[in-house]
Amino acid sequence: MVIDNKYKEIHGSEGIVVHNGNVVLGLQKEKRWYHLLDHKKVGIIKTIGGAIEEEDKESSREALKRELQEEIKDLDSSSLRITSKPIFHKSLKMGQMNRYESKSDLQMNADFYVVEIKKEDSLEPNDLPAIIEIPVEGFLSLMSKQGDIDFSDVRDYIIKNKDRDVELPERYTLMIPDEVRELFIELNRKIPSNKEEFER
Repeated sequence: MVIDNKYKEIHGSEGIVVHNGNVVLGLQKEKRWYHLLDHKKVGIIKTIGGAIEEEDKESSREALKRELQEEIKDLDSSSLRITSKPIFHKSLKMGQMNRYESKSDLQMNADFYVVEIKKEDSLEPNDLPAIIEIPVEGFLSLMSKQGDIDFSDVRDYIIKNKDRDVELPERYTLMIPDEVRELFIELNRKIPSNKEEFER
């Protein structure tokens, strides 16, 4: 399979990202796509984030800032509002979240923050094949579906990377914890509106 299990446990950070009232998700890179027996490809849609690197000095918040700037074009610190503390911490087990990796023992311990991108311009992916910017209602509809999502379900919300000539998959699988869905269900109560909850 395409996911390398060499690292059994990863410490990381994930952003529950909002831009102009929409949810922003990332399409993982091609090396994490699956090639099925029917010759179709499946890509992974997930929250934006990744592993804590040495340059982050063991700060999950700094790791998230770096990942956001790596994965979305033209973001600087002034355009990011990130909760000062994680909204929740979760141990993500690949084998439980991704049915294509049911035998994987890869585990990521991640801090989840809420991020608001204060940028009126449209977002563009940087080193990702695409990002998905989708209204909350559409996101919740996707999260309620069982199994894979067809391209038609996300086509209108996909922002393709103009710098990479990549044919996007026909099908997608979501790797997004239920807690993220629950947060958007209770959007008004859960997402901090008080300025003190955020730091630039």
